[in-house]
Amino acid sequence: MGSSRTVEGSTRSRFWPLLGLAVIVVLGLGLRSWRLGASGFITPYYMAGVRSMMVSWHNFFFNAFDPAGFVSIDKPPLAFWAQTLSAELFGFSPSSILLPQALEGLASVLVLYHLVRRVFGTAAGLFAALFLTLTPIAVAVDRSNNTDTGLVFTLLLAAWALTHAVETGRCRFLLMSVALVGIAFNIKMLVAFGVLPVFIVLYFVGTQIPLGRRIGHLAAAGIVLAVVSLSWTTVYELTPPQNRPFVDSTNGNSMFELVVGENFIKRFVPRGDRSYRASAAAVDPNATPDQTTVRGLGRDYAPAGPLRLAAPHLAAQIGWLLPLALIGGMAAWVNVRRSWPPGREHLSLALWAGWALCYGIVFSAAGGLFHAYYLVTLAPAVSALAGIGTVALWWLYAAGGIMALLAPITLIATALWQGYIVEGYLAGSLAIGEKWLVPALVGATGLSTVGLLTLRRHQRVPAMVLGGLALSILLVMPAAWSVGTVLAKGNTGFPSARAPFLSDAAEGQRRRWSLVAGALGGDPKLLAFLQENHQDEAYLLAAVNARQAAPIIIATGNPVIALGGFNGRDPILTIDGLARLVEDRRVRFALVGDGSPGLRRIFGEDNQKALVDWIKVNGRLVDPIQWRTAMPGADGRRAAETTGTQLYDLRPGGDGG
Repeated sequence: MGSSRTVEGSTRSRFWPLLGLAVIVVLGLGLRSWRLGASGFITPYYMAGVRSMMVSWHNFFFNAFDPAGFVSIDKPPLAFWAQTLSAELFGFSPSSILLPQALEGLASVLVLYHLVRRVFGTAAGLFAALFLTLTPIAVAVDRSNNTDTGLVFTLLLAAWALTHAVETGRCRFLLMSVALVGIAFNIKMLVAFGVLPVFIVLYFVGTQIPLGRRIGHLAAAGIVLAVVSLSWTTVYELTPPQNRPFVDSTNGNSMFELVVGENFIKRFVPRGDRSYRASAAAVDPNATPDQTTVRGLGRDYAPAGPLRLAAPHLAAQIGWLLPLALIGGMAAWVNVRRSWPPGREHLSLALWAGWALCYGIVFSAAGGLFHAYYLVTLAPAVSALAGIGTVALWWLYAAGGIMALLAPITLIATALWQGYIVEGYLAGSLAIGEKWLVPALVGATGLSTVGLLTLRRHQRVPAMVLGGLALSILLVMPAAWSVGTVLAKGNTGFPSARAPFLSDAAEGQRRRWSLVAGALGGDPKLLAFLQENHQDEAYLLAAVNARQAAPIIIATGNPVIALGGFNGRDPILTIDGLARLVEDRRVRFALVGDGSPGLRRIFGEDNQKALVDWIKVNGRLVDPIQWRTAMPGADGRRAAETTGTQLYDLRPGGDGG
């Protein structure tokens, strides 16, 4: 009988954690896959690259943007390889391209659960998994065709390998860990190296092997890291330029320049506010300089510095549970028995705290081009610390004494912090809750906390109910922002979490920001005109930039020249080179101009003035009646690639259709 009860209790103890994990998985799958093709975040530039990579192995390997392999995408290839394989399996569509990211995001939740559970127990693992599942920017990025989801997943696998390396002292696990970081480099380049300082310190301090072997292992790891990281870049660089695409977003057609220039210096070295003002002007060209800065602040921009990530519009992406992570993480550290060398609990806490600190410093100090979705790299560490801290605070509360006050204090601090974040959105951004949302949030949490303070030590069940209620209230805001992200209309733009029930003004602003990424669907009249007049030319069209070219490639699968790469600034073609293409009848039509005056300052023809002047002198302007849809789209705007543009016929003796 006793044995039967033991088996029954063991089965029951396994059932509830598995049920909790199953609920989290279902929730995560729903948030990451619901109406994925209709309301995911698609950057058309990347989607066009996937269509081009489906054309040939040459395009696939060299990460080509266009079917002719004229120019590359400005990122490494691994994430796009996964998207291309998905498109080959399930057909080319928004859903098939977004599917790998949704699955990688869900896999990240499971890996984080495993990493936290194996050290701090099932409850901490479940909380960490739940918090990552509900992190708004994680939901947004996992519903996008950006590469950051793959970066996070690969770094979590690298953390798994590192923990085994530290615990066992086996070099193969360390080499596996740095190899995975090298793979992550081939997903998002140098940002993958943000975890390396904490990885190195943990292995050096935590591994119980002789000092000489530790140094030897780390030296071998450095070699593996360099080889794996630079393998594809080196092959690309050594390939003769005429046998590969031009490297987008570079002046010298060099992949190493892309690594150091576009994807490091431009994004992390201070460059002043000029780029932010230009981006904001693209959204509202009529704004004054002061208003322009405010417009930028309303989307992604916050001044670089120690308090950048505390800005409400950035904290709403990832920081709803930040006080819980900070205070709870410190409580867990104090609650673990001290030892030397450090035990696995302290090493695990150091891993997550170091991860958060390294990336927090990088993103706080980054003075170049900045997007809110970069912050998703912080999400696993913040979620892990909050999950571990939740359990640590509960045990301190249950133990009684002065430290029992820490849990109620943390709950109240988190509620006040969330009120601060929400307050940053209330003025003209939310359609509901302007007067009652923050008081309701803080008041409900406060009542639950007062209940915790009045309960006696032996009343654990009521305390668990009240604590669970308070925590559930604190999850309402990140859950709401995640659901609001899922329900957002439209499927273009850079990933960014958004609140539900936006005001009309805020919704209009969000849609205008999506224009910066470009259009997913081309003007059907332009597409029909180009295809009807296309004969033996190698290229369907020459466009000023990849932003214009992307929707035409997506719709037709035909080669389109992006004269200046993504932003129109790259010196890919000379006037003589374009003249030869025209003379050899390889290209007939050219599209110049791009969007509003603000957008043209970023992407437009001024960046390729010599080529555009040549086109205007040597081509014949095609009557817009022949190729441009007269009425705007359902959202009140024309297709982005036909707004403020002119089409020229470059064929000698041609009649423009």
